[in-house]
Amino acid sequence: MVLSIIIVNYNTAEYVRGCLRSIFKLLDLNDIEVLIADNNSPDREVEKLAVEFPEAKFIFNSRNEGFGSGCNSAAEISKGEYVLFLNPDTKLLDNSILNLVEILKADDEAGIVSGLLVNENGEPIYCFNEFPDLKWEFYQTIGTGYERAIEDLLNRDEIRNGRKFEVDWFHGAFLLMRKSDFQRVGGFDGKYFMYYEDVELCHDFKEILGLKNYCFPNVRISHSTQSSLKSESIDNIRNFHMHRGKILFTENYGFVYRNSFRLLGIANILLRIPIVMFWKKYSKHRKEKFRQLTNILRLYLSKDYLRSSKFEYIKV
Repeated sequence: MVLSIIIVNYNTAEYVRGCLRSIFKLLDLNDIEVLIADNNSPDREVEKLAVEFPEAKFIFNSRNEGFGSGCNSAAEISKGEYVLFLNPDTKLLDNSILNLVEILKADDEAGIVSGLLVNENGEPIYCFNEFPDLKWEFYQTIGTGYERAIEDLLNRDEIRNGRKFEVDWFHGAFLLMRKSDFQRVGGFDGKYFMYYEDVELCHDFKEILGLKNYCFPNVRISHSTQSSLKSESIDNIRNFHMHRGKILFTENYGFVYRNSFRLLGIANILLRIPIVMFWKKYSKHRKEKFRQLTNILRLYLSKDYLRSSKFEYIKV
């Protein structure tokens, strides 16, 4: 067995179905195994997938411990020399991921490798960056400059010319690595529920293992931009855990830099509270939105709450 492909599911069975169809259509079963880690999905639709795709292995976790923990549960029993983590809302466009396996075989300095995520029109979407820095945090706080910076990332010469380039981190929707390296860093860090566990993993590969993370822009995987989860409660989950993950990750930095992030994060929230309180757009959800912002503010102000809030807004 060469490659283990791992997908985590939580109420996304229809997306998983499309992803599996693309995998089994394009890849030889003799080269791969596919593992689906279900994080206790309430809809139970994954049970139908297990019948529909007997060639895949299904792990039914008793609790929803988050994306990274779901990946770890599948990686633990995987048999491949290499592991590929895919989001359920991705689809293979060809078999070029096998070229990435060959690159890992040949290049001892390569740690995590990936290609580009593209939207339904085949256009590259934001899926890599430098490790979080104050420039990006400032853009988010003042509410401008962020989109332009992402455009610059996606318009770099290497993407236009199809040349590999080194990055700090990739989106967790598409990550390929040696299983032995994944084990050496202890897998995904379980302190994250969602968001920034991928950044932390890429950081560990660079800082602990001394490896390089490479993007190969000629390898492309489709990533749906049509979210299946659109509601005020899902928005709360995403905003809360995006901030929580970022704060946890910046603990890798020194005292001054780390606390500069915190100050900008606090400013970000304080600027948004009056907007929520007085803008008509939030009239129907003002109370819930205000509660969300105050909870996020607590993340920046209380280390105890930061540590204990992994399952905030989450049904485990």
